[in-house]
Amino acid sequence: MELVRYIHLNPLRANVVSSLSELNAYKYSGHSALALGNKNSWQDASYVLSYFGDSLRSARKKYLAYVESGMNQGRRPELVGGGLVRSLGGWSDRLLN
Repeated sequence: MELVRYIHLNPLRANVVSSLSELNAYKYSGHSALALGNKNSWQDASYVLSYFGDSLRSARKKYLAYVESGMNQGRRPELVGGGLVRSLGGWSDRLLN
C-alpha cells in the first residue's frame, strides 16, 4: 500500500501537478483508475483497492484519504529505485558473483 501511494504521488512531488485534484485528472498515472474508476488496460485497480475495503465506494474513499495523508512525506529513500538489485544486496554484491 505504501509503495502504491508513493508511486502515485510522484507527479505531485515532481511538480508535474500541483494538487490532489490535478493528480486525479492526470492521465499518465494509475492514480485516476483507483481514485475515480478511470480504466487503464494495464492496471488491475480492483486488486489494489481490495486492500482498502470490501465495497468499491468505501475502498476508493479510503484510498484517497490514504494518498492525501502521504502528500507531505516527500521523497522516501527506502522506496526509491534499485528494485530487485537493491533487494539482492546492491550492484557490488551482484558484480562479485
